[in-house]
Amino acid sequence: MSNYLLIINLVAAGLILARAVCALNDMTAGAEHHLDRFFCSVLATGAVAVLLGPLYGYTVPPLGEVAMNAGFAGLYAVPWLYETARQRLWRKSNGQP
Repeated sequence: MSNYLLIINLVAAGLILARAVCALNDMTAGAEHHLDRFFCSVLATGAVAVLLGPLYGYTVPPLGEVAMNAGFAGLYAVPWLYETARQRLWRKSNGQP
């Protein structure tokens, strides 16, 4: 059971990290994004910590952490992945690069 929780936690952290890095990349340099940039950086740092955890012997994540990461990935990263894939397929079907 703990291996399944670890896999779910790592996949969720990977999705969260990808979304946070892409969100940071899309932000403009305006002053109104300072808090957004800070919290996306904190989120990306936490996701990296979860991904690096098994290297330091952290192989049995608590159920609450797995549920929180999976839920956050479902709310934050999965809709973004869906929308990105849909836009890419639409551009491909219309002959755009």
